[in-house]
Amino acid sequence: MSNNKTGLIIIGLLTATLLGVIYLQQSKSIAPSQVRLEDIPMKLGEWKGKDIPITKRVYQILETEDVLMREYINARGEKVDLVIVYSGASRAAFHPPEICYLGDGRELLIKNIETVETGVKGEDSTLRTNRLLMKDKFGQEIAWYWFTVGSKITENYYLQQCYFIWNELSRNPAGGSLIRVSARTTSGDPSHADATGKGFIRLLAPLLPDYIIPGKKKMASLDGRPS
Repeated sequence: MSNNKTGLIIIGLLTATLLGVIYLQQSKSIAPSQVRLEDIPMKLGEWKGKDIPITKRVYQILETEDVLMREYINARGEKVDLVIVYSGASRAAFHPPEICYLGDGRELLIKNIETVETGVKGEDSTLRTNRLLMKDKFGQEIAWYWFTVGSKITENYYLQQCYFIWNELSRNPAGGSLIRVSARTTSGDPSHADATGKGFIRLLAPLLPDYIIPGKKKMASLDGRPS
């Protein structure tokens, strides 16, 4: 059995064992932190943003009101969607986005890990993300997403959940987030949407810590790799 598979099994067993303990300790979870998602700039380089209305039902499902849904468009008419979900108290707010995409009728063509340049010098010059290539009746769409816990970053949902549990058991709980960026293409070639989305991430990533980590400026990779 490979080391990766063994690690996943261990993480799964650890998570299952600790969930019952955490359930009994929910009263010790932190209250939602004051984050400033709405203050994320409407103008990022050549991109201008417009908030997408969020229904009460979405807030109820996510169990948090710290949600940002925004469409950005540039002078060429290219569009990207930005979704950020933050929770300081409930891990139920987080799940892999492909669950919603597939439930909405999209077909998942490719899922892989992609390292995106952030435009930041040094160890934070890259960001590991999950990349989804999907299609529906309107064409193809590419989405990149990653998770945070406190000042940590990971593309691994299960690692994020384990870190939540560890923080709660050590009585040092921290809020977390899901960040997702997506871009569409109406042609059969997704390369243009790919470049568009990664270009937007390069503008966004260096700014995020100021808005999703109260009192902190620098984010570190959760799994020990450069973020």
